[in-house]
Amino acid sequence: MARAIQRLGRRRERPFEKVNCGTLTRELLLSELFGHERGAFTGAVTRKDGILAIADGVTVFLDEIGELPLDAQSMLLRFLQEGEIRPVGSTRTRQVDVRVIAATHRDLQSAIERGTFREDLYYRLCDMAFEVPPLRARREDIPLLIEQIRVDTNAGCDLAIEGVTREALALIERLPWRGNVRELETVIRRAMILRGAGWVAPQDLHFGPVRFAKVVPAKGRFVDVVEVRSRPPLTWLQREALRLAEEREELRWVDFMARCGISRQVAGRELAGLVSAGLLTRAGRGRGSRYVAVSTICSAPSRAGPPRD
Repeated sequence: MARAIQRLGRRRERPFEKVNCGTLTRELLLSELFGHERGAFTGAVTRKDGILAIADGVTVFLDEIGELPLDAQSMLLRFLQEGEIRPVGSTRTRQVDVRVIAATHRDLQSAIERGTFREDLYYRLCDMAFEVPPLRARREDIPLLIEQIRVDTNAGCDLAIEGVTREALALIERLPWRGNVRELETVIRRAMILRGAGWVAPQDLHFGPVRFAKVVPAKGRFVDVVEVRSRPPLTWLQREALRLAEEREELRWVDFMARCGISRQVAGRELAGLVSAGLLTRAGRGRGSRYVAVSTICSAPSRAGPPRD
């Protein structure tokens, strides 16, 4: 949103500087914003100009403004009121022209009541305030966000993902997304990397972290065992088998062998894995065996276009 304001404003041709107030120590944050003189604090061996001085005439985005220490809040308030900055350890002031955009996920009204955020700074920052609702309150944005994530991830990771199936999108839109867009991006990027190409289906979506558990084998030696809460990713051969089963409504293992150029043993192993995962059901035995996709769990569209309803 801050970058959108920058692009639509009269300063759009000038640089956009960003400072995360929650990732720096007090001394580094003051130095980053206002600069410092040599010897102003431990480690200040040379003089340094702050970003507000270097960025004269541009837009500065202060992310997580609610994490700003009280003394830094006083200096920022003076800057916003007077348009002047004074480096740490200096007695000189300098006039600068900087537009400030600030953001926070904290409730600043509660912080004011606790005495951790200055009330006068709050009202000085609120010349124009916007409240961005959580993702779960604007689910109509999810398809647009997924498309942007798809384009960026395809380009950055050299993938060939065409989109998300309707079944996967319906599942995504039902989730609470307490981590908002960052959580959505993590889930979609992970699914795209696991899929590699084609369409992201419900079985490609993995939510939550991998859990580790301790077990004791018979000899009493401790080993680490990974316990994954969701279904493990499918192999390329298994994805091809699912596509064939969906295209033809049923799949014979001899057709699977011919399509992928694999042996009977490999075909049998991959198909057995899909049956164990509950993605295929098997009917018949031997050469007459047929495999049918479980449509309520998996939708495997062809490469030719988007999935069917």
